[in-house]
Amino acid sequence: MALPRILRRGGGLGAPTRERALAGRLMRMIFGCYVVVAVGLTAMQMLVAYRAASQRLQDDVAALQRTFSPGIEDAMWRYNAEVLRGILAGMREIPAVVGVEVRDEAGQRIQAIGTVTDASGGLWHVGLNDDMQPASRSFGTPFSRTFPVVHTDENGRRYPIGSWTVHSDDSIAIEQVKNTLYVILINSAIKSVMLWFIFYLVIRTMVGRPLAQIRDYLARIDADTLGAPPLVIEAGGRNELHALAGALNTMRDRLRRSFEENAALMRDLREMNATLQDRIAERTRDLEALARTDLLTGLANRRKLDEALAEATGQGGTLSLILGDIDNFKSVNDRYGHTIGDQVLVAVAALLRDAVRPADILGRWGGEEFMVLCPGTDLVGATSLAERLRQRVEATALPEVDSRTCSFGVATLAPGESTDCLVARADAALYRCKRNGRNRVEASFGPRSEAVTPERGAA
Repeated sequence: MALPRILRRGGGLGAPTRERALAGRLMRMIFGCYVVVAVGLTAMQMLVAYRAASQRLQDDVAALQRTFSPGIEDAMWRYNAEVLRGILAGMREIPAVVGVEVRDEAGQRIQAIGTVTDASGGLWHVGLNDDMQPASRSFGTPFSRTFPVVHTDENGRRYPIGSWTVHSDDSIAIEQVKNTLYVILINSAIKSVMLWFIFYLVIRTMVGRPLAQIRDYLARIDADTLGAPPLVIEAGGRNELHALAGALNTMRDRLRRSFEENAALMRDLREMNATLQDRIAERTRDLEALARTDLLTGLANRRKLDEALAEATGQGGTLSLILGDIDNFKSVNDRYGHTIGDQVLVAVAALLRDAVRPADILGRWGGEEFMVLCPGTDLVGATSLAERLRQRVEATALPEVDSRTCSFGVATLAPGESTDCLVARADAALYRCKRNGRNRVEASFGPRSEAVTPERGAA
C-alpha cells in the first residue's frame, strides 16, 4: 500500500520555525475568534438597547393621542385655527416629534409644522407661517402615526371631522441611547486589550513549547521513521497536549493498516453517494412539484401563480387576469360542514380546469377564490371566458349542494402597471360583483377606473 507523499519524503512538514512564531500564530487565531464573538455580542447589546429605545419612542408617539386628541378635536370642531396652530407648535417641542400635520375629513392638509411627508413620499419642512421648504433625509428611518379626530355631541352621536398625524424618526432613539452605546463600546475595548495580554502570556509559556515539540516530531516522520521512539512531551504537568502526543503515537502505529481500510471505505462512500444523489434528485423533483400544487384541488397554488404572473409580465405582450369566487361559500361550510365544502371546491376546480384554454394558467388563489392567467388575451376575450366559466358553474350540479354560482372580476395589464396593481383591480372588480348581486362578471377598464368609491370605503 502506497504511503501519502508527505510520509514518503523526509522532512515532509518543512524545517522547524521559531517557537515564538508558532505561539504567536495560535494566539492570533484564538484572539481573532474571541474578537468575532465579542463584536457579535456587543452588536447584540447595542441592538437590544436601540430596540428598547425605539419601542419607547413608538410608545411615546402613541401616547400623544391621549394628550392632544381632545384639544385638536375641539379646535377643529370650532374652526379655531389659532388654537390648533398653538397645539401643533407645542407638540413640535416634544423630542419624539419631528413634525405634525392635521387633515380634514376629505384628507386635505389644514395645518402642519415641522418635517412632514407629502403624498409622493418627499420630505418638507413647514414653519409656523406655513412656509414649506424641502427637507433632507436623516440617517434614521422616518415613521408616523395617524389618529382619527371624531367629535361626539351631547346626544352621543359621533362625527368624523378629520385626522392628525405625528411624524418621528428612529434617529431620535439612537440619540437617546448614545451614552449607553458608548459605555458598551468602551467596556468591550478594555476587555479585548486585557484578554490580548492574557492570551499572549498563557499561550507562549504553556502551549508554545509543547507545540514546538509536536511540530518537530511530525517534521521528522516519514515511511522509514514510523518505528522511531514515541513522542514524549517535556513540559511539566498533564494536559490535553500530552493526550495529543499519545494520540500521535497511536496514529503512527495504526497508520499503515488504516490506508487499506480507508481506500475500501472511500469506494463504499462513492457508491453510496451516487445512490443518494439519485434519490435526492428524484425527491427534489417531487417536492418542487408539490410546493407549487394546491393539495386539495390539484391546481396551481398561490406560489405557482405568483411565479407565473411574474414570468408572464416579464415576457411582455397582452395579459389578462380573472379572479373568481364561489358565492356565499361560507353558508356551505356552515350548513353542510367543511368536508362537503372541500368536495364543492374540488368539483368547482374540475369544472374550471375543463373550461379554460390550454394556454391559460388556472390556480387556487386562496380559500374559495380561483385565478386564471390569460396570456395573449385582451379584456374582451378574458371577459368572454369569465362569462363562460360563470355559466358552466351555474349550470352544473355540485355534490350534496346542487348548483352554486360564482362571481368573476377581470382586468388586463396596462403599460407600466405592476402585477400587484393588476391583481388589486381584478379584486376590486370582483368586489363590485358581490356588491351588485353576485353571479356576474365585472371588468376593470384601467387603473384610473379603480378609485375607491364612497360606498366601498364605508364598508
